[in-house]
Amino acid sequence: MPVASLAARVVGQARTTLRRNERLRGGVVAAKDAAWQARVALGALRGGGIVVEDEYGIALYLPPGERDRLRSLMRRPGDRPAFALMDRLLGAGDVVFDVGANLGVYSVHAQRNVGPSGRVFAFEAVPATADRLAQTLALNGATDVQVVRAAVAETAGTATMHVFDDPACGWNSLGDHPMYGYDRGAVRPSSTVEVPAITLDGFADERHLDRVALCKIDVEGFERHVFAGASGLLAEHRIGVLCFEISEDALVGEGGTPAEVFAALDVHGYRTFRHDEPTDTLVGPIDLDAEQRRLATETQRPYVANYFSTAQPALLTASPA
Repeated sequence: MPVASLAARVVGQARTTLRRNERLRGGVVAAKDAAWQARVALGALRGGGIVVEDEYGIALYLPPGERDRLRSLMRRPGDRPAFALMDRLLGAGDVVFDVGANLGVYSVHAQRNVGPSGRVFAFEAVPATADRLAQTLALNGATDVQVVRAAVAETAGTATMHVFDDPACGWNSLGDHPMYGYDRGAVRPSSTVEVPAITLDGFADERHLDRVALCKIDVEGFERHVFAGASGLLAEHRIGVLCFEISEDALVGEGGTPAEVFAALDVHGYRTFRHDEPTDTLVGPIDLDAEQRRLATETQRPYVANYFSTAQPALLTASPA
């Protein structure tokens, strides 16, 4: 028998064996995943960067030019309320949406809570940032998380993303407005990229997802566009809890107001709570207009605040087990 024919026969037999033996097939897949994760980690280290571990035990790759971000990556007080909620709210088999996943820390933490029977979808539109997201997932063995390389918007199609140079990639958005640090120095996008755009309604229908336990949104001022594209899910209360941020500069650049963001959820029966940093508690349900007035009087500018919204307030107000 010719060598080529013999080789083809052996390969065919091997594939048949794998199809019939689920345990063996799972072992092969796991081995491939482990090898891929090792290649990603090795490639990161060869690039001259370092891998650090944050307060939640999440490994993050830090490129050579971003060493000054070390402290802010390792300790992130603003994430603690959402991470605590994930620990209490999520369980095996749950579905999580991480919209604007950036480096992927929320996705990693969510995957740890929902386990192999759960599903975590990490939406990241900018290709370079999505690559770093995939890198974080690989470093943490969270390859069950599904990376969705698309912008989440009000309508499906295409979208223009305005891209900031690293380490400011967290400001990437659909808007071309500048962002400002606490020194009030303006930082502008350096480039644009055309990307696919999807809606959460359409995505949930395509994947036959009946319920989303948690939807985290970090889209730099374009939250109400995400909500508009999820109107079906929201109207049917198929999202348990939404967590999002109101950032003054981002929202002003988008052209909206905090009250408009809250109203986009309130119309569907969702009630919104604010995380109060001094007391580390959730305050609410908030009054939409009163909260907008409160933000306008904040002494620290630009203001940034974290919010949680649900049609079932008991999900947020229940005491930890």
